[in-house]
Amino acid sequence: MKKFFVKNEWIIVLILTVLFVAFRFGGTGLPLHQDEYKWPLSVNPNIHSDVFIPHPPIGEIIYRTAGYVVGFNTNFRFVPLFFGTLNLLLLYYFLRFVYDRRVATIAGCIWIFSYFSVLASLMVDTDGEILPFFFLLSLIGYYKIRVNQSLSFSAADYVEKGNKLWWWVLLIGSCILGFLVKVSFLIVIASFAFDFLWSQKHKLSRGQILKYVGYTVLSVVTLAVILVIMKFIFPFFNLSASVSYWEHFAVGRRDWFQTFIQCIKALLYSSPLLIIVPLFGFLPPWRGEMKEKFSRLKVFLFFLVIAFIFYIVLFDFSIGALDRYLQLLILPLTVFSALVVSSLLQNTEKRKTEIFLSGSVGALILVFLQFLPHFVPPLHPKSEWIGRIVSLHWNFVYPFSGGSGPLGFYISFLFIASAWAISAGALLLSKIFSKINPRFPVLALIFIIPIAFVYNFVFIEEYLVGRWNGYAPRLLAHAVEFIANNPDIQKVTVYNDNGGNEIQAVGKYRKRLYVDPKFDFNEKIKSLNMYKEHYFVLDVPRLDPTSVYVKFFDSCKIVYKEVDKKMSAIVYDCRNAPDLK
Repeated sequence: MKKFFVKNEWIIVLILTVLFVAFRFGGTGLPLHQDEYKWPLSVNPNIHSDVFIPHPPIGEIIYRTAGYVVGFNTNFRFVPLFFGTLNLLLLYYFLRFVYDRRVATIAGCIWIFSYFSVLASLMVDTDGEILPFFFLLSLIGYYKIRVNQSLSFSAADYVEKGNKLWWWVLLIGSCILGFLVKVSFLIVIASFAFDFLWSQKHKLSRGQILKYVGYTVLSVVTLAVILVIMKFIFPFFNLSASVSYWEHFAVGRRDWFQTFIQCIKALLYSSPLLIIVPLFGFLPPWRGEMKEKFSRLKVFLFFLVIAFIFYIVLFDFSIGALDRYLQLLILPLTVFSALVVSSLLQNTEKRKTEIFLSGSVGALILVFLQFLPHFVPPLHPKSEWIGRIVSLHWNFVYPFSGGSGPLGFYISFLFIASAWAISAGALLLSKIFSKINPRFPVLALIFIIPIAFVYNFVFIEEYLVGRWNGYAPRLLAHAVEFIANNPDIQKVTVYNDNGGNEIQAVGKYRKRLYVDPKFDFNEKIKSLNMYKEHYFVLDVPRLDPTSVYVKFFDSCKIVYKEVDKKMSAIVYDCRNAPDLK
């Protein structure tokens, strides 16, 4: 077996690892938000809670084990950070033997500096880093087996024939464990099955088709049996409650508009770096080269298709955190982007430096757009900010938050839209002019690379620092300190559950207040009239100034207020507020 690392290659891996951790370490203390704080409540054996994790038990076992090491609190963010670091190493290893060191290094850099990757590696859940961990392990096992069977590329030099059994153990074991983290891991398993069948399409006979159908049925039954067995091994795993939870994604009236919004949100998180850059691979001069390189990763293409069918067509995830579930897409998109950037770096275009500097100047201009006056629209009704988008009045900030975090931050939509417009425009012009001037796509891609990276840096900066538009975690910390030290405050209702975990920790949490129009309006009026006490409003997203909620708060007394740029934290005393009609 060849020595895997050549010369001082381990130094590259070490630098990538240090950068990955350093870039995220400051976010390990971020407040746990909404669904995130269910994890310490559910897995902590020292407390009794009605909260349960509606998924197979491995994810809960991982967090429970971690709890004994880092504590059952905000330190839980070290869990996805740990798995994210492992994923960086596994990704490098995988691409190193499938392609080469250049592709592996570039993919590592994208994995480090992509905002979606940063978010995933700090989100307390399983979709962002734990599922990709088992995805990468199974990928390595699957590709080693295929190389061993001479079904693939020159990476056979890295495989010892005698170790094939261990690669089968790795593949099967990681697929089972991934499924026992979350049932949606079936997408990964199905991707391997379709990829293998595609590789055998010219050899399949009727008998072989029947054999593989039998294997498929056997595999599904085996996984179902394993799931049932887990119920007896791990008493905390409530299979019947989980099935009931899964059922509500398969029934009901689908909210296609909400699904669309969540998909757009995932798209914005992904950035032009993961969406636009890979599309350049379908243009000359890379089309032929990329066709060969992409062909080695058909499993990723099957994965993207099956994920689309699963998340968008078959089930209704509009009532869940769809943008969180789509974090699995970071892995294939990172690889595809790395392949295109790797080929770009090998290009001999003489004007590389000039064009790159021009793109850097363009990126700097986009950053300065954020200093223009920006409006802060409410999230509801959505018609207001949709109208601004359609009318090209883009000088407003858009709130980014979610059921599993982040707590909430604002980004200039003018910055976002301009970066996407420039990147998409460069792609479109490259498609049009590539036949006239084959150099045009090269120059266009070089130009948008700095814009794509700066786009991610701005998202990361606002998420972790909030220098331009305000920093919600700091506002929350100060407000919670006030609430904890004020004996006049007994119970607090929390808007959007922003700070719910922290206010629970000081023993003054009443309940959460959601203002989404899908919730019954009359019930909300009844609730406001019933609980005339203290309310905490960290306004990310901002409340509609014409709503009944603002009318109610206007009748209350402000006992605490702090403003940071475009967001504020307010504690209202509503004990003497009049009834709403």
